[in-house]
Amino acid sequence: MVSEKGKRKIIFDDSVYYWYVRIENNSHRIHIISNDKKLHLKYPFIDTQLPVTPQLIKNYLKEYFNVALSKGE
Repeated sequence: MVSEKGKRKIIFDDSVYYWYVRIENNSHRIHIISNDKKLHLKYPFIDTQLPVTPQLIKNYLKEYFNVALSKGE
């Protein structure tokens, strides 16, 4: 299980994910982790003036799973 401290919870396709924003190498990155820690996605966060919304996180997850399905994974 993922530690919930400092993370936000989101449910996508009946699975639990956690997301958070961290600064790495002088740039902001959005991290999305599955509850079982088998999936850990990182995305650059270009405009820090715009909020990170649950819909944005769901869009990243949709994009990831659509690509995985098209590759037959």
